Amino acid sequence: MTAICIAVGVPLLFCVLALAPVRLEAGYAHGVFTLTGRAGPVPVKLFPREAATGRELEKDAERDERSLLRRVPLPVLRLLARSACGPMGWLLGRVRINSLRLRYLAAGPDPCAAVMSYARAGLAMEGIAHMVPNADLRAEIDFDGTRSRLEGRLALSARLGQAVYAVGCFGIGFLRGYYRYKREKE
Repeated sequence: MTAICIAVGVPLLFCVLALAPVRLEAGYAHGVFTLTGRAGPVPVKLFPREAATGRELEKDAERDERSLLRRVPLPVLRLLARSACGPMGWLLGRVRINSLRLRYLAAGPDPCAAVMSYARAGLAMEGIAHMVPNADLRAEIDFDGTRSRLEGRLALSARLGQAVYAVGCFGIGFLRGYYRYKREKE
């Protein structure tokens, strides 16, 4: 009886987890970018991370991300980008945009430059409005302002199973290409 419960319960658990909603919220305001993920009812702050202290600062000082990117050869970076395109495109086709709010204030010392910036932003927002019909998009102009500003918020949702599938396809494609690259290099 226990074996039957396990044989039915484990696949049922995976099905329930695959149907769990995943939500990604990104925001940009006053020069600060925030990114929050939510798997079901559990929120996870992805960016910016909390300030590191003590031992974590020592580890961060030892690890230099720029040198890591310099050590990765260009063919591997191309392979990474190529293997990400298919699965991410598939996932983006299944993602639902819950809300999109974007506000651009064109300003600057030169009124002509502010008007041109406003016109370019309006054209870009018109293109976005065709893809996302319920988006709240605003472009405004301020002739007295000194700097242009951009504020926005985007919320996307998908199913956990879809995201896991896309990440798995990306990983398999990347590893397959990476091993082929290593064999050709030797």
